[in-house]
Parts: sequence; structure tokens; C-alpha cells
Amino acid sequence: MISRNYLGAILASTSASLGGMTVVLTRYLMPESDAFSLPGARYFIGGIVLFLIFAIIKKLKPLEIADWKAILFLSFSFYVAFPIAFAAGLEHTTAARGAIVFTAQPIITLILGLILGTERTNLFKVLAMFIAIAGISVTLSDKIGDEAPNALMGDFLMFTAAFFNSLYLVKSRNLIIKYGTYTFAVWPMLIGSSMMLFLALFFGNPLSGSLSFDAHGWMVLLILAIPGVALMQYIFQQAIIMSSPTGVSMTVGFNPLWSIILGAIILHEPISSKILFGFLCIVVAVILANYEKKNIL
Repeated sequence: MISRNYLGAILASTSASLGGMTVVLTRYLMPESDAFSLPGARYFIGGIVLFLIFAIIKKLKPLEIADWKAILFLSFSFYVAFPIAFAAGLEHTTAARGAIVFTAQPIITLILGLILGTERTNLFKVLAMFIAIAGISVTLSDKIGDEAPNALMGDFLMFTAAFFNSLYLVKSRNLIIKYGTYTFAVWPMLIGSSMMLFLALFFGNPLSGSLSFDAHGWMVLLILAIPGVALMQYIFQQAIIMSSPTGVSMTVGFNPLWSIILGAIILHEPISSKILFGFLCIVVAVILANYEKKNIL
């Protein structure tokens, strides 16, 4: 029988695979939008879909006043700071490279978890971390030339996105357990996306072109919003309470797989041997990070 830890890793890997699709589709739409309007619309639509479904089946719980400060902080971190850095990063780098750079998240998660006392480490997690670092380092050494002339800026922004994602992973677990995955998949998403759309009025152009997609563009946005947000976030919440923060974050390595494949098909981006090596390193790191031993360092 599959252990709870590995079942959580499978769910997180599925979520990360959907995330790989969103990397490519976000990069596809970014030339027609901006880093505030597109993520704000995407998460708001996804949040409304989840709200309607969970309200109908009566799975939503009210939020306690005592938790609002933490919830507002997490909503901002995951649904404002993270998507802004993520979308902006993809304006400057390729989908495949950006997705692999984003896999710095497990390293950040492990460090934050150790500092905050929410994570324990072992030899396998440490080894996984070094393998992930090696894969990312090789990927970053790849020269992509005219395809993304500002790739280093894109790398920095993707690292920033990884930091805010890790912060959410480390700090949200107790609240997800308290309120359940249904409630916590909805309220922070609606709160955060509302913040994002408000910021878009000042820093983006949602009312004058950034959301003026044609029928094809709106179809892509709906794919980003429903399977790419609603489904992805729900199974992501489930994974968080079934596995450790580092174990979940290591599965982000499956994100580059679909980014590489779909980036080559849809965006005609090159696939180099260094990018493939980086991806293989992340897969190995995912397996090691979720291997449990009783001897804790």
C-alpha cells in the first residue's frame, strides 16, 4: 500500500505537472498582458469556480478573526508576490529554463523550515538538496542567446517567486489542517487575487488592453484558471497535509517536464542537453527527498 507520504508526493507531482502547463501558457499570454492583470484575473476566476463548487456541496467554513492576520499574509505571499515575480520572470527567460530555476524552491523551503522549526532533515533530504543545486547550476550555465537576452533577470525573478512559494508551504500547513483543504483552497485565493486586481489598476492595464484577448486568448486564460488554478491548488492543499514541506516542494521538479515539452511544441523553444540534465537531477531529488528514514540528523 502506498504510504501517506508518497501519496502526498504523487498529488504534489500532479499539481506540479499542471504547473508546468501554466508556465508555458503564461509565457504565451504575457506579450498581450502584464504581470498584475493576467495573474489577478487567472486566480480570481479559479477562486470563483472553487467557491461555487464548494458552496454548493457545503464544504466552506468561516474564517476566525484570530487567524486573519496570518491568512492575509499568506494570501499576499502566494497570490500576489509569487505570481507577480513568476509572470515577470517569464517575460525574461524561456519556459523550460524558468521552470527549472523555480526548482530552487525545495532548498529555500528546507532552510526556512529549519529556521522556523517546522521541518526536520535527514541524510536523504540533504543529498536531494545538493543534487537539485547541481541540476539548477548546470541549467543556469546554458547559453540561450537571442531566445532570452535578459535571462539573468528572469532567473532572479523566478528565484524570488520560489521564495514566496516556499514561505507559503512552510507557514500554511497548520491553517490548512485547521480549516480543511476546501476552505483554504478558496478564501486565500479570492483574497489574494482581489489584492492583485486592485494593484493592477495602478501598475497594470486591466481596463485598457491587458485583458483584451481574442476568443483563443480567453480560452487559454480559462485553461490557466480552471485546471491551472482551481484543480491544481486543491490537490496542492491536499499534498501539503500529507507530506513534509520539503517533500512537497521537491516535487516541483515535475514542473519543468511539461514546461520543456510544451515550450518546444507551443513556443518553439530549444531543448538543450543541459536543460534535460537539470530536469533529471530534479527527478532524482524528488525521490530522495520523500524517502523516509527514522534516523534524523
